[in-house]
Order: sequence, then structure tokens, then C-alpha cells
Amino acid sequence: MLIISIVVTVLIMVFFTKYILKMFIKTNFFEDKPNLFIGVNKKKIHKAEEIDIPFQKLEFVRTRKYFLSITLIIIVVGTLVAFTKGANLGVDFTGGTSITVNKNENVKLKDIETDLKELKYNIKKEEETSKDLTIVIKDVLDKGEIKTLTNNIEKKYDTDTDIYTVSKVVKQELTKNAIYSVILAAIGILIYVSIRFKYNYAVAAIVALVHDVIIITLFFCIFHLEITTMFIAAILTIIGYSINDTIVTFDMIRENYKKRIAKKEEEQKQERKENKKNKNSKKTKQALTIFNDEDLISLVNDSVRITFFRSLLTTITTLFPVICLMILGAREIVNFNIALLVGFIAGVYSSIYISNQLWLILETRSLKKPKKEKKNDDDEIE
Repeated sequence: MLIISIVVTVLIMVFFTKYILKMFIKTNFFEDKPNLFIGVNKKKIHKAEEIDIPFQKLEFVRTRKYFLSITLIIIVVGTLVAFTKGANLGVDFTGGTSITVNKNENVKLKDIETDLKELKYNIKKEEETSKDLTIVIKDVLDKGEIKTLTNNIEKKYDTDTDIYTVSKVVKQELTKNAIYSVILAAIGILIYVSIRFKYNYAVAAIVALVHDVIIITLFFCIFHLEITTMFIAAILTIIGYSINDTIVTFDMIRENYKKRIAKKEEEQKQERKENKKNKNSKKTKQALTIFNDEDLISLVNDSVRITFFRSLLTTITTLFPVICLMILGAREIVNFNIALLVGFIAGVYSSIYISNQLWLILETRSLKKPKKEKKNDDDEIE
């Protein structure tokens, strides 16, 4: 469904919307009527190369130390709590048999436990809600045992039951595939971002994704929520969502970077021409070829400011259906939706305060590395 959604969105937004927009333009109805567009007025209309930078008072770079420190504290404290409590692994990753019984006036948890103990089954854990109860046993039942146990429970308690078994072989396969899927997704993203942008961007993006995965995992461990294959599906969904949000900001950083470098090069050429007359080109060249720390800080701040509102709106609108599913959806997918809720919030946070800030650190270091000097045409003429 995600793949279909992406394909349909691309077709509509790239082709259909573009066609409709052309039709509107050809009518000339909107000439000199900017007030018909929400949030647009004549003062905000500029040349194509100009752009308003919103949220000028928001400082994303100089406050990063506080946010990164808070993030580190949360991860350290969360890890300690998680190790103390331990992960609540579902039957998918531990093996055994999960028995779910629909509740009615005849069904009581103690009675079901007694029946299972009489059959000499080893009870691992139990969970009870207003609608049903679930008991996980360490034993792996075969088809005959499942059929017998189902019939006994349904006849004795006049209710429906669902029994789900995972053998040791299946458990190992599920665990292995879960680990492989996350690693392969990360490698694929690393390769893509390295090709699409640069290696610094890729490293920053992967660290941000690792942050998101750690936050979701710690949240589940702290609140002792069950980790099943649905949890892995949620992790992969978050990875896809988070990298999309990160790439939008990275794209803005790259475009602004190119524009500012081009502007500096133009300034450099102009200064060299002027200093040829004054015979002082050496000093000017040294001052203008450096893209300093303040330039990078300004670059990241402006890029995040431009994409901030978009990231915020995208996350909020995505959270609406997730919250609806948590409230109105089936109990079986509640943990999946909780993982999405936490992951979406962690994803938008990491795209603002993790990936961009790490890229800034890496780029600052790379600029400070000594580089081989290239001869310039102006120098040769000089």
C-alpha cells in the first residue's frame, strides 16, 4: 500500500497538478489577484531567485548543545531502565505458543491458568484486557495439541479462542530476517544518500535513523510493550518516513550551499579584478576562498527555517490517522500504532536537531582540512 501510495502521489503531484496549474495560468484570471491565494499578498511576491526565510527568531544551531545533551540523557537513562526491566519480546522472537481467549462471564484468568498447568504446560506470561486474555506458554504445540486445546476451551467456557505457535526454527528465522531487514534498509539509504548528495550527508542521515530506532525501542522497553514482527514493520516504516523528511532539509541545504558558494566566487572574481589595479590580490584571495563557520551556521539555520513549517505540518497531518487507529483500531495493531506515533515525533526531531547538526559538524571539519591549491586562470594571467 505504501508503494502504491508513492506511485499515485508522484503521478498526481508531478503530472496532474502541473497540468491543472497550467490551465489556471492560461485563463489569466489570477493576474493581479494574489489575495485569492491563502497566505500570499503583493508584498510577498518577489523575483524567482528570491525567497522569504520565515522564523528568523528561531535558532536551531546555537541551541543544539542543549537539545543534543537532553537527547543523550534520555538515551542513557532509557537504556539503564530498559536493561533493568528487560524487553517484552513477543512469541515471534521467543518461540512458544500464544493462547488468546475472548472474555465472557465464564472466562477467568485463574481458571485458564489452572487448566494449562494441569496439562503440564509452562506458562511464560499472561495479559488481560476488558475484551480478552492472552497466555503465552513456552511449549510449542503441534496441530493435534492445538486442536484438542481449542476444543476443550471453547466447550468448557463457551467462547472463542485463537492459538498461535512459533517453533524454534521459525523464531530464529524471524529474528534473523528482522535484523537483516533493518540493516539492509540502512545500507540502501546510505548508498542512495551518498550518490544523491555526499558522504557527509549519508553519515548524518544514518545517525539520525539510528537515533529514531533507539528512541522507539527504549520507549517499548520502558513501558514494557510487546515487541513482535509488527514492531519491525513499524521500525521500517519510520525509517522510510524519517529519511524522507531529512532529505527534504538536506536538499534545501545543498541548494543554498551552491548558491552561496556561487555568490562568493562571483565576489572573488570582482575583488580580483579590482585588486589587479591596486596590486593587492593575494590578501583578497585568502579572505574570500574560506567558507567559514559562521557561513555554515547561517546556511543550516536558514535551510531548517525554510523547511521547518513543512516538516511540522507533515508530521501533524500524519499523526491524525495514527491517533485515530490507536483509539478506534483493533487491539492487535495498537502497539504498531504506538511505535508509529513515537517514531514520527522522533523522526521530525532528528531531522531538525540530529541530522543537520551532525552534517554541520562534519562539513566544518572537512573545510578545515588542508586542500591542494589549484591554479586559477586569473593567477596565471597575473
